[in-house]
Amino acid sequence: MLYLLLTVACSVLLGFIFKLFARFGVDGFQAIVFNYATCFCCGWLHLGYFPVQAENFGTSWMPYALVLGLIFVSGFNLAALTVRYFGVTIGQIMQKMSILMTVPFAILAYQESAGWIKIIGIVFALISIVLVNWPSTPELRSEAKTSPELRSGEHTPKNLLWIPFATWILAGLLEVLLVRVQNEGLTDMSDPTFIITIFGTAGVLGLLLAIVGWATGRLQFSWKNVAAGIILGIPNYGSMLFMLFALDSGLEGSFVFPVANVSIIVVTTIGAVTLFREQLSRLNWVGVALAVTAIALITF
Repeated sequence: MLYLLLTVACSVLLGFIFKLFARFGVDGFQAIVFNYATCFCCGWLHLGYFPVQAENFGTSWMPYALVLGLIFVSGFNLAALTVRYFGVTIGQIMQKMSILMTVPFAILAYQESAGWIKIIGIVFALISIVLVNWPSTPELRSEAKTSPELRSGEHTPKNLLWIPFATWILAGLLEVLLVRVQNEGLTDMSDPTFIITIFGTAGVLGLLLAIVGWATGRLQFSWKNVAAGIILGIPNYGSMLFMLFALDSGLEGSFVFPVANVSIIVVTTIGAVTLFREQLSRLNWVGVALAVTAIALITF
């Protein structure tokens, strides 16, 4: 449970750092790219030697690490597009709804426990994700309504519905692949080489996209994006490392991911109220209470 708590703590810190990006004019995509490089360097320091070794390319986990690295980059860009066209609420919900894929997969493929109390807890968790992320005031509108692309009439929300759906698919696929790697024993989860390779792959792919952006003028390089990436990368490395440690400790994936996702939402929401003076509606607080109940039921 300690590793799960550390996972939540690091992930919540990530959320708060992201909240500060807009205030300081940080470009999220570039910060994410430098974040992956930072994660790779953190892993390098953690291991004590350069993590890319020739023998690693023949391991059974290498294809998963490469695919997960691609998912990291693609998932981030799709999540950003979801927020852009459909708003923060839909973006948060679609990412956290990944447990709709992870939990059934873990239960059906690997016969993880599935008592009625746990199932009810997972249902509560899904409902709480929606309620906690529901806009707290009627004036809060989706960014889709103010998007230049939508105002111009080039696209309609109906034509873009694939974006949040793809965001959900990639978020779920990421967790499903981690569950598979764990249950198939493809790698030692206590060895950070696996996640270092994931971050390295994501970093290389992200850097290639960034170089194209800089060359075409679509992106403007700034050292503050580098600094933001470094600040973001340290807790990001911790969140993934502790997640793997939690799975390696014997906790089931159908337990780890729902509890982690809901806990992150609850702690982030309460932290936003305390630190950023955000206002929550009664519906939001009902969602928080339901989330706490869900965690209690799932851990019962």
